[in-house]
Parts: sequence; structure tokens; C-alpha cells
Amino acid sequence: MMKFYYNFVIIIILILTVSIVYMNSLLTMYIRAEGKLFNFVAVGDLDCTSNSNQTIYNIMDKDPEIFLALGDIYYDCSPDEFKRTFSSLIDIFYLTLGNHDSWSEFAGLYHLPNDRPYYSFDKENIHFLSMSTESDLERNSSQYRFIETDLDIASQNSSISWIVVLAHRPFISSATENILEKENLRVYPPLFAKYGVDVVIQAHVHNYQRTFPILFDNKSNPMIVTTNTTINEGSGVLYITTGGGGHDLFKFNSKSPYVQTQYSEYGILNVDATENSLTLKAYTNKDFSIPTDTFTILNAFNNTEPNPILKYLYLKTIEGNGTIPTPWGLIEVPFENGTARLPVEFNYSVQH
Repeated sequence: MMKFYYNFVIIIILILTVSIVYMNSLLTMYIRAEGKLFNFVAVGDLDCTSNSNQTIYNIMDKDPEIFLALGDIYYDCSPDEFKRTFSSLIDIFYLTLGNHDSWSEFAGLYHLPNDRPYYSFDKENIHFLSMSTESDLERNSSQYRFIETDLDIASQNSSISWIVVLAHRPFISSATENILEKENLRVYPPLFAKYGVDVVIQAHVHNYQRTFPILFDNKSNPMIVTTNTTINEGSGVLYITTGGGGHDLFKFNSKSPYVQTQYSEYGILNVDATENSLTLKAYTNKDFSIPTDTFTILNAFNNTEPNPILKYLYLKTIEGNGTIPTPWGLIEVPFENGTARLPVEFNYSVQH
């Protein structure tokens, strides 16, 4: 009898052990699925120096699905040196043009269109909009109309949880050497707030800066929404400068009242995106073991209430990027779940 009970207990223990291991495995897979949908890395002003190489090693260490190069990537690199330095990242390389980059040289490369230096794309539940701060930025420019239409469409897209804007020159920056802000950039932050942009990632200034969550009044003056490092979506727009890719670093002359964190070090910005959160972590090349700055945006009710500039007719089409007519001409947009959204307030013709 004792032998029977002994064997029974052994069997029960084995079953429990296998069950626990199996459940832990499933739980781990579930947590990973819930905890990290995908990640991307952003940095600008790279060059081909030993510091650039260290930055690239650190980018690869994060194993991103997207690498966002925020302009001024070339500097004095030779073509062969550039290809050798960035060869491991070419497949995931998305370029935003900087003032040291040549449009004629990069047109059609690194996900840039052939016909213009600004574009947008969707990855999972994030909509990315890459601006060109080296092109016409006026309100009546084709770029401004593209950006407003693109953000209008993205803000109404139920499959999009987050909107991220990419730019080379900064919209907000602490005083630092070699920085002249473009006056025309001032017209865009109110647009970002209107259409619920979550994060604006910029470079040009060779250091790291992160603002408080910012909104703008009707005179385009920035206002700090909160000093917290965790916010709900819609509680202001975050402006992050990550220009410490590898070229020379810029020293700070002062600290802007709208900037919460700043330091002059080489490093990267890594972003983990899930359905429910956007976690931004800045790392320095000097100490890559722990993030130097962390900020989290939680997916909640977005209290920004954009007034759509367009109304749409929905047509089934092949899923992916495509071109649709707008009041200002053709615009390339990602089609949502195989559905093209065409403005119905205006006359246009649809070509199949």
C-alpha cells in the first residue's frame, strides 16, 4: 500500500511539475506578446567615426525592427565607408533628410520616395511621418498640405494607436552651440497637438534633450502640461532630440524651461511599442547597461479632439501603400486594412 501511495505521489509531482513548466512557458509567451509588440531605434548626426561605430553596435544590440536615421548621416564619409559602416542596418533603414544630406543623392533610397523628401508609413500600430525641414515649410507649401492631410487620416484610423513625427531640425531646443531654429517650424507644433501626435523625434543638435509634455496656445506659445514621466495619450506632445550619433557633440549654453532632461553624450533612443504603451528609453554609449532617461505614454482616451478637414468614401483595395487624390493633388498614404479612404467633398477621378 505504501508503495502505491509513493508511486501515486511521484506521478502527481511529475504532472504538477510539467504543468507548471508548461504554464510558465505560455505565461512568458503571453507576457512577451503583451509587453512588446515591436521596437525601433532613432538617432541622427551619425557620420563615420569610432563614435558612430559604437552607436551602430548599440543599435544592433537592441535588435530593432526599424532604424530611424534623423538626418546628417553622411558628413565626410566616402561612399564605400558609408556602405561599410551602415551595411548591417540597410534593410531597416528609414532616412529623414538633414541639412548635410543631398536630396539628389538619396532620392529613392532608404525608403525615401523618388519625387519628394517627405513621406509616411505604418508599422504595426504606429503611424510614422517623416518631414523635411530642409524643404519649403510655409503654410501654403505642398509639404504642409501633405502633413495636415496625412495627420488627419492617421488620427481617424482606428488601427493606429500612436503617431510619431520625425524631423531633422528641432522645434524646441535648449540654447546650444551651432543652432539656428527655422521660423517656419513654428507653424507645426499646434498642428501636431490638434491631430494627437504623441512624440516628435528630432536631431540636428548634437546632444540629447527631452521636453515636458507640451501643448501650444492659439499664439503658438508652448505650455507645459505635466512634469510626470508617465502620461496618458493626449496629455501633450513629447519632443525628443537625439543627435548624438557620432559627429562632434554640442555643449549646452542654458536649459530651456520646456526641457525636462538634457545631456551632451553619444547615444540612441530606443522605443518599445505595445497596444497599451509607448516606452521611450535613451541610452548613452558610455554606459549602455541602463537607460539614462525613460518616459512612458499609456494608451487611454485621447482628449485631443481634431476637427477633420476631410470626409471620406471607403473603397476596398489591395492592402499597402497607395496614392489617393486630395484637394491639393495626389498624396501617398498607407491603406488601412485593405481600404482606401478618398475625400468626398471634392471632385476627383479614380483610376484603377
